[in-house]
Amino acid sequence: MRTEAEKKSQREAYKEEAQRAQDAYDNFRYTDAQREQTIEFIAAAMRVIRGEVEFDSLKRLLPVLRTGIGLKPNTSARFDFDSSFLNKWTGIDMSTIPKRDGSAGFEPVWFQIDFGPEMNIPRERLETLLQLKVVHGWTMDGGNLRWEMAPLHGLPYFNGGSFLYSPLKQPQEDFDVEVRFTYLNGPDKDPWTAQRLVRLQIIRDYLTPEQIKKRNDQKLRHLPQTGERAPKDGHYAAVFADDALTASPP
Repeated sequence: MRTEAEKKSQREAYKEEAQRAQDAYDNFRYTDAQREQTIEFIAAAMRVIRGEVEFDSLKRLLPVLRTGIGLKPNTSARFDFDSSFLNKWTGIDMSTIPKRDGSAGFEPVWFQIDFGPEMNIPRERLETLLQLKVVHGWTMDGGNLRWEMAPLHGLPYFNGGSFLYSPLKQPQEDFDVEVRFTYLNGPDKDPWTAQRLVRLQIIRDYLTPEQIKKRNDQKLRHLPQTGERAPKDGHYAAVFADDALTASPP
């Protein structure tokens, strides 16, 4: 059985080790090369989520360290990428679901980076890189900045801002893409000028048939139904095939 002196010595050793670990975290700084490699991977992940390239294109940039159960709703698996090129605290992962047509494989649905510590990346650079729709204002008013609810009693306010975006051009698929940034405020306490990125998420939002029809109607005005005759102005042919609703615009 340990003596009180031994217990005290062990506690002191633990405190010293914890302090060294905290100092290493607090003093860590990303290099420009690390930042650029991260931005390159974010751009590649956006193309995967949009369905423009295969998931394996990410594995050619960073190896997958492990797989596990997806952490997000409606996901079945998660791929954790090797983030050791940054540090041991940052996490990079992609959650997936099984292919909805029943075939073998999976569909990527939720890409996420949790930075530890936060990385300085100007929001404007990511907005341009990912071709996002930028609207200054609160999300409730159609803007990008999400309103943060007041915390419960005794809990601190979140000193930062969460930004939600749609791409300037959504993929012509049965899903939309949503992008989320979480930043910590700078000295001026203004989320619009924040530079320290804490979390980035790129997410697929699968649409119902009704939502797809509404989206197509908004883009192309009215889409003709099967057998519908053309108006006198002749803007479309007299009779349309059964797949008129799902046909791509010319």
